[in-house]
Amino acid sequence: MNFVLTTNVNDEPVYAIELEGVTIFNPNFSECGRFVVDPLTHYKLDQKTIDALAILNAHFNYSTEV
Repeated sequence: MNFVLTTNVNDEPVYAIELEGVTIFNPNFSECGRFVVDPLTHYKLDQKTIDALAILNAHFNYSTEV
């Protein structure tokens, strides 16, 4: 798993997680972005990783809140 600096669908800079070939911008949502998921079970992420992504994206005013 890697953090990558990329752009979201609005062409805004955002950090994401690359996990098994999928780029995850907000771990609180499914891969398609339409469904709320529990990132601990859905992506098998730990809380430290989820928090780190939120902190990185705070620099761009990008929220990972549901």
